[in-house]
Amino acid sequence: MNSLKSPVISALMFIYLALLFGMFGYAHASPVYPLIQEVYYDHPGADGDKVFTEIYGPPGISLNNYFLKGINGAGDLVYKTVDLSGAVLPSNGLLVVAGTEFTTLPAGSFFVGDVDWQNGPDAVQLWYDDGISTPIRYDALAYGGVPHLGEGDAALDAPPGQSLSRVLGIDTDNNLSDFLVSNPTPGVVPIPGAAWLLGSGLIGLVGARRTLMK
Repeated sequence: MNSLKSPVISALMFIYLALLFGMFGYAHASPVYPLIQEVYYDHPGADGDKVFTEIYGPPGISLNNYFLKGINGAGDLVYKTVDLSGAVLPSNGLLVVAGTEFTTLPAGSFFVGDVDWQNGPDAVQLWYDDGISTPIRYDALAYGGVPHLGEGDAALDAPPGQSLSRVLGIDTDNNLSDFLVSNPTPGVVPIPGAAWLLGSGLIGLVGARRTLMK
């Protein structure tokens, strides 16, 4: 039995690594940055300055000529536009756009903007428009319905006190699978989906090895 331990473990490791690198390639090949990372739009009680929207991408990217737009699900009309010009993605790549409630965040990771979006079914879209070339829609999150305003199937409508958060690094062009209902995490970079798979896979391999060695 001992002679089988090493080949079996090696085979399992090879299969796992092949799957892992395939998942990393799939997760990171398709995104076009910047992306909408998290949207917290329904605070219990009055929203005020307690809501926020996060933009994610490579550090140092200028957001000049980028705009966030709130789209009303009833009529598909733009009801709010937030100009992100002057913002730069910080060292962790995660910019919090919000009211003055979040000024305690590290310098450079916060940008003032009115992102008190409506509850669903609605959408938040990220656009680039320099006023010269054709505007480009970089990202779109539809929630609670109106999937034609987002990407693929609409994400769920988050209940009060919860946000819609992207599985970091994953952009399959399907809001329902890319965004999860979660606790708000302003300014915190979540663990990438592939990293969760790595951790769970290594635990599984350790368990398999222990079983084989008994």
